[in-house]
Amino acid sequence: MNKNKQFVINLTASLVNFVVNMGIGFAITPFIVGRVGAEAYGFTGLANTMVGYATLFTIALNSVAGRFITVAYHQGDKRKADAYFSSALAANLVMTLVPTAIAIPLIINLEHVIRISPHLVTDVKWLFCFVYLNYVVATMSSVLSVATFIKNKLYLSSLANIAFSVVRITVMVVCFALFPTYVLFVGLGTCLAQLTLAILNYMFTIRLTPELRIRWKAISLRATWTMLSSGIWNTVIKLQQILQNGLSLLIANLAISPLHMGYLSIAQVVPNALITLTNTISGLFSPEQTRLYAQGDHNALLDELKTGMRITGLFTNVIVVTLLINGSAFIALWQPSQDTHMIYMLMMLTLSGFFFTGIASTLQAVPLLVNRLRNYSLSWLACGIISLVVTLVCVKFSNWGIYAVAAVPQFIDILANITVVPVYASICLRLSWLRFYPVYAQYLASTMLAIILSSFANTMLNIPQTNWIGLLLACAVTALLTFASDLLLLLGERERMVLLHKLMQWKKLQDSR
Repeated sequence: MNKNKQFVINLTASLVNFVVNMGIGFAITPFIVGRVGAEAYGFTGLANTMVGYATLFTIALNSVAGRFITVAYHQGDKRKADAYFSSALAANLVMTLVPTAIAIPLIINLEHVIRISPHLVTDVKWLFCFVYLNYVVATMSSVLSVATFIKNKLYLSSLANIAFSVVRITVMVVCFALFPTYVLFVGLGTCLAQLTLAILNYMFTIRLTPELRIRWKAISLRATWTMLSSGIWNTVIKLQQILQNGLSLLIANLAISPLHMGYLSIAQVVPNALITLTNTISGLFSPEQTRLYAQGDHNALLDELKTGMRITGLFTNVIVVTLLINGSAFIALWQPSQDTHMIYMLMMLTLSGFFFTGIASTLQAVPLLVNRLRNYSLSWLACGIISLVVTLVCVKFSNWGIYAVAAVPQFIDILANITVVPVYASICLRLSWLRFYPVYAQYLASTMLAIILSSFANTMLNIPQTNWIGLLLACAVTALLTFASDLLLLLGERERMVLLHKLMQWKKLQDSR
């Protein structure tokens, strides 16, 4: 299949997956909050972030296993690819034992670790239990997702993720409808959905890469150590993410209040969806980038990186600008019974950091691609430590409260994404450290133009946003203006030609009908 056609298929499936997840997220969040309350809902986000700490034990392996398996596969060394595949699966089985030994007593004594209202203690403990089981299943099955990556058929992963979302929402709705209201149903739905995803990825592995099999004789300590020694620096990056963003809900719970933690958790729904979209779209370029690097085609690799930056930035830009212009009305309609002003401010503060992540995410994968993670990881760890210290100082000695918890990590993230990321990527590829900054400049110029045009259109058209139809119409206008701005200032000739080619194909198809 032509690589451009394959990319469009993967992109379309990823966007459908994003829309489904966003739609479900928007629909289910007020549904859950309305039944269990903002405080109880906040524990769903806290459970996910705290259980996420357990990935420190496994991320060193799982973050690089796909890269090693794919490179060996494309280099024709099927024996080595098989060794990496089987070794990763076996190592995950062993490494999940350590966090399990910590998780069991922690969950049993959870009310002594975090602040929980007495009537929620048992419910929240079961929530944490199911969320942790979800982590175990996800860890054990993570290597199975490599098949769609190797064959560059990421649309299958998107379809599997859509199935994940459908199972998750179905279980939650059925449980809330048939049984007394408990927040643990959120964890139960996620856990069963993860089992479904694991089964689908196993089926894709059998179908796409029959050469890769779980063979105990192929398990190799040497292969495991090769992956761990490379991926250990991703553990450092994960630690940075925990220090910088992963502790926000915990700090809110312990230093401010469970209610404010709930508001922050609600405000993070859209930013978390955006970061998922960003990682998904930038990840669409990874199979081709890995192939080009493995084959030594550095000029084509550079073009692919810039294309990834622009296309990922386009989607981020459209969402961030649309929410900046129309977000207040959206929150008022989405969470009318909550403190809408606080939630909107927390949402925009959180989105500010993810704004630059959109264009930087493609470059964030370069150190892993070239296997030069040490200095990059240590730089991010320094950012995480600074972020945590400054956040705690602001919470302790200022009256900024929950706003400091939301704002400080994003400010540090912005600085890192416009300095460390592009400079280190250039060093890894032996380019001038200024090589990627023209794309950054195009991104900022496009954003400023989009904000000006959207603000003007919002004033001139004065579309009432007191109902969902008016809000969606206003959002559509903002999104179209932002897309036009990106088409003019952000996208390069290569990206425009791909879009034009696909539009012409679509027109011919319509004419033939």
